[in-house]
Amino acid sequence: MRRPSLAARIVITFVLTTAVVAGAFSLSLHFAIDYVEVRLVTGSMNRHMDFILDELADGVPPRLGPDLQLHVAAVDAPAALPSWLARLPEGLHEEVREDEAYHVLVRDHDGQRYVLVLDQQEFEQRENLMQQVVGMGFLLSLALAWALGRTVARTAIAPVVRLSAQVRERDQLLPLAPPLAPDYADDEVGKLAAAFDATLDRLRQALRREQMFTSDVSHELRTPLMVIASSCELMLARRDADPAGRAQVERIARACSEMQELVETFLGLARASQAAEQRVAATSLVHAAEEQLRRWQPEADRRGLALSLAVEGEDEGSYPAALLRAVMSNLLRNAVHYTDRGFVRLVLRTGGFSVVDSGVGIPSDQRSRVFEPFARGDASRGDGSGIGLSLVQRICERQGWKVELDERAGGGCIFRVSLQRA
Repeated sequence: MRRPSLAARIVITFVLTTAVVAGAFSLSLHFAIDYVEVRLVTGSMNRHMDFILDELADGVPPRLGPDLQLHVAAVDAPAALPSWLARLPEGLHEEVREDEAYHVLVRDHDGQRYVLVLDQQEFEQRENLMQQVVGMGFLLSLALAWALGRTVARTAIAPVVRLSAQVRERDQLLPLAPPLAPDYADDEVGKLAAAFDATLDRLRQALRREQMFTSDVSHELRTPLMVIASSCELMLARRDADPAGRAQVERIARACSEMQELVETFLGLARASQAAEQRVAATSLVHAAEEQLRRWQPEADRRGLALSLAVEGEDEGSYPAALLRAVMSNLLRNAVHYTDRGFVRLVLRTGGFSVVDSGVGIPSDQRSRVFEPFARGDASRGDGSGIGLSLVQRICERQGWKVELDERAGGGCIFRVSLQRA
């Protein structure tokens, strides 16, 4: 169940508080009206009865108002009274007869039973009107509490909403972004803004250190890698090299090429962070796939794997070349290194591609960790460093792409990549 927003909780608090207070007041008023009614009617009818008895004692016919009736019978012969009055004992009673309410006072005096009946229809109408007024007041108080709660919520939450929008602004991570705290009063919201300022400042420093480290390390590694690559080319150009040595040099050259691509990818990510609008070389999905297929074919042949390309749909998108190559290359490397026998297939479709292999697959309890840095599978079947899939995830997040891992029917893995067109 979704939890209500802070503004909604403020409104609910106002309404519930008002409901409790106004409800208690309304109930108290209702009981007070009933109590006053009983006290007033009791006193009034007893005074009427005293006046009537005094007049009867003086031999004067009692004077009754239009709403009063007097019934007299012997105490030992109550049957002479109307049936609905004969059963009543002494005291004040409230009776309902034919949908009309009456107050009835019964008093025994000198062997006679005197029954004074007061028609309270008019009084009941005034009482009902009073109850309606109380009920309308209760509902009106709830409506006013709701309106007041909304007003207070908007006023109280407005600085928080504004602060939230400022924190979510991507430019807030830029080094020259102005601080947030000066825009707010020195209250709880101001302290929250100051805390955000401190946190964002630490985050900016961490991002800057990461960018500088990635950029500097990638730049410094270029020179020794170029030296290794050129030395490998010279050694491979020699015709007198023995086959075993030549194979080792070819392996070094391949590893150097992979390291160069990894360095270029890291450098590209670092530069993308510093200049989001930087123009980068673009390539098509088919061109990148054919390039990677030529690159990984020798390794697949050496391991006895069938590496193939399948096209299920045409794609006319244009994507950042270095980043697309890095994603595709790392997924193919992972599939080739962790597949003992069978095949590795690169499948192209509209808006993305998949890498399918016939390996042993990844246990379900380990799939959530495959994209974590330095997470590796069975070391006996692969020679990776554990950063390939992590790099793939990072590139996809940066570019707005999506990478998913599924289990292949019959064994193996399927890595699906959905690309956002540049």
